[in-house]
Amino acid sequence: MSGLESAALVGGRVLGPLAAKAASALARKVLFKYKVSRRVRKRVDFACSWGTYRAWLKTLTLKELSTPVEDVAAALAVRLDNFLSGKSKEWPSADDHLSRALRLVKLTYPAIAAELGDADRAETIAAWDQKRSAQLLELLLQLVGPEAALNSEDLAAVLQRRSAARRTVRLQPFDLDEAALRSYFDRITSPDVPEGQVVVLLGDYGAGKTEIAESWHRAAIRELDKTDTAPLPVWLYARDLAGLTMEGAVDRQVGTIWRRGRGACIVVDGLDEADRAAAAQAILESAQVLSRSHAGVRVLLTARPGVLSPTDREKVEAPLLSEAEALELVELTSGEPQAAWQWTAGMRMTVRRPFFALAAGSMLGGDHAPRGEADLIRTLVENSLEKAAERSAVTSAETRLVLTNLAISLTRSGRAELSFSDRQVARSSRLVADDPGGQVSFSLPIFQHWFAAQAILDGTVSPAHVVADAASFNRWRWAAAVAALSASTPDAVDDLLSAWVAGNAGACAWIIKEAFSAHRTWRSEDDVPLDPATSRTRLLRSLRGWADGLGPLAEGVLPHRVVNGPVGLGVAVSGHQLGVGLASVPPASDYVTTLPSQIDPSARNDGTGWRLWFAGPAPEGGAWPWTVIRDRIAGRTIDKLSEDRQLGAPNGIWSQEQRFDVARRVAERRSPFGGDLAADDVRSASVKLLDRVAWNPKSRFSFGGSAVVGTELLDLVSWIDSTGATQIKSHLPESDVTHPPSGWVWDLYSPERLMAFEVEVYGRACEAYDEALAHTFGRLGWSMPRSALQPVGVILELSYREDSNDGGRFPGLTVVPVPMPLIGQLAPSGTGAVWSTSGRAVISQIAPEQMDDWERHSGTLETVATWLAQQDREASALGWTRSVVDDMSNARPSSNVAANWLASDLRSLGLGTGTLRLR
Repeated sequence: MSGLESAALVGGRVLGPLAAKAASALARKVLFKYKVSRRVRKRVDFACSWGTYRAWLKTLTLKELSTPVEDVAAALAVRLDNFLSGKSKEWPSADDHLSRALRLVKLTYPAIAAELGDADRAETIAAWDQKRSAQLLELLLQLVGPEAALNSEDLAAVLQRRSAARRTVRLQPFDLDEAALRSYFDRITSPDVPEGQVVVLLGDYGAGKTEIAESWHRAAIRELDKTDTAPLPVWLYARDLAGLTMEGAVDRQVGTIWRRGRGACIVVDGLDEADRAAAAQAILESAQVLSRSHAGVRVLLTARPGVLSPTDREKVEAPLLSEAEALELVELTSGEPQAAWQWTAGMRMTVRRPFFALAAGSMLGGDHAPRGEADLIRTLVENSLEKAAERSAVTSAETRLVLTNLAISLTRSGRAELSFSDRQVARSSRLVADDPGGQVSFSLPIFQHWFAAQAILDGTVSPAHVVADAASFNRWRWAAAVAALSASTPDAVDDLLSAWVAGNAGACAWIIKEAFSAHRTWRSEDDVPLDPATSRTRLLRSLRGWADGLGPLAEGVLPHRVVNGPVGLGVAVSGHQLGVGLASVPPASDYVTTLPSQIDPSARNDGTGWRLWFAGPAPEGGAWPWTVIRDRIAGRTIDKLSEDRQLGAPNGIWSQEQRFDVARRVAERRSPFGGDLAADDVRSASVKLLDRVAWNPKSRFSFGGSAVVGTELLDLVSWIDSTGATQIKSHLPESDVTHPPSGWVWDLYSPERLMAFEVEVYGRACEAYDEALAHTFGRLGWSMPRSALQPVGVILELSYREDSNDGGRFPGLTVVPVPMPLIGQLAPSGTGAVWSTSGRAVISQIAPEQMDDWERHSGTLETVATWLAQQDREASALGWTRSVVDDMSNARPSSNVAANWLASDLRSLGLGTGTLRLR
């Protein structure tokens, strides 16, 4: 038989062209019926009236023999069972007589084919019969009803098929099948439900209660498959118990045999989906009575916390996945590795619930994967709210209002400020859980973020409130990102972002990064072309908003004309392309117009009155005017850190190191080493240079490839004159090793000298960071991640490691920033610790093997994180760094350290790109 013919057989009409011949032989030939019955008899281990069986064979019609087995075998089995029951009292006395009848029917088909001389067809039918057994049993049970006399093996096959069907339906939204998640399902631990007891499996929305219950149910099915006397597994939904007693519901599934000592393992899933709390409590009480009044009964109920009142003995919490297990499930679902460590704590907690791990993985691996965590939050919530049971949370005006108010109060104060009646409405939504104090809160942080975002979008919460201060922003930041992503019109986007950039430009940049960073920096053919009129006005609004919001930082990162007065903005729009220019003549007030097409981008003054600023594609998405200006800013901030030597106070750390660096260049000391400089000598050299250019502040002087501008020389001379300084202090260490073992710069210093130097470098760097935040970065202030640690201190550890190449050793420095209130608690004890003059840094020398003590550093960070949480501060800047000690190679060592900290902050906000190179 060919493969094609075999496939045709499996399609259903297993006797095919033999059907007519078989019908004729069964109707007319006694010997043929006898031979068929003899073949069947050899394949069974039970007795029956074979004459009655042969009489049944004669009733088979051509239509029945031509009909697919899956459509007709169950009906034939019922007819055969009735034949045999009517002729013999022994037959119906067997508990599994219907299963036996079906077995006889299934064996009949290959026996007929064999007697007709088609052995290949007989073999194919037999194999096909085994494959389709569970489906036939299901049909048979539907025909006869719960009292069908199936044996344990057949009933187990039906129940296993139903269980698989339920799980398939639950996995359909994720486009997954059970086989793909086998490793996850195999790890589920079923609860222990003693005989005569009720166990209530409690868990918040998405915690995997149903899958845990399904695993327990399947364990009962496996026991039934092995043992004829095992309790009967029963699966019920709480919503289907309306108008039924629990005994009646069990009877409808498995008949009444369970009442006669056989017992049952009963699952009632979704008590929180019952029509009302009273109904859920009634189901629990019914289960309690049932388990005590019938032998061999075990009952497992599933519900959310707070829906009903089980005893402490009856409660079992659905365990959350560990973070590692959750990530594995996300990766299993998405089909690719995921960097979940970059997610917020709230998102990592969310995916510890299996439903959300599956949802996140499905989205991340799909064609329309969420673009960033804000999009992931929004998509997870909105997908879950599409489900019928949760839909009322947004379709019911009362429920939505209560949940929005709950999100507002929890986000503002961490407390649920709801009335008694509103708490009941919230509980009915299935999105909340009771806390130990009897109040309600959202079962997952992402629900709180989403409803809080709706409050921002509908104006209940002012956008300005979000960025009022650091504490408010830390509470509202993810709601703000979801709101920005969800704003439905360009005007709505602009209103939100202009309010946020005015409140704190750094916070606004963070929101834009989290909401839109995954958007393309260009637009595709499928995107709607830009509208020239609205594009011009939106760009001017964005530019002015950013320029004002950045404050002193704007100078040097945005064009001088924009920062220092009204600006004429010219915008050319063609499809998805932009050309942006600035008017050469400062206007009386800001205005925007069409940029002339004949502008020469390379000419300083081409006669058009315009100078091209930039040109290129507009970024994807509705927030493009804000992202395109943000990108221009981000491309310049690191350069500003590299070039601007006056980021702090007039006579602070930045100025001190800058003056020494200028002084050594003027004194023609190429190396930064050599100690302090004589102020008079430096002044004389500076005056000579300034005399050559008539004291022009815009003049530039080159010293070995580095430039010094006139303003720096003027500042240096003025400072020497006003202070009467005799020395210009160097903050670099003097060598104290007479005969260094190698040419490495660190070998010029003893460990004690290095420690004394580094602790001062970092102590002064802490001060320099504070200065920069108070001056140049004043408008960003609290949005800079490291500012959460202010006043910041540093714990330093120096260690030496052997160099396997030349036998020397090199020093490594571990740097752990901490809040000053904790530095005394976390600082190393003992006489070997060295403190900076300011008290902002402490250093100790450690053994090389201690450098890799991750637990010790992690313990420090956990202490800091706890303290920050108590202060309602964000812990995004926690960590430690490790590097080779080479700060003595930089003429401005503390400025360099502080500039790197600032650059790291800017990058984390989305306001910095490029490499820092201090000049």
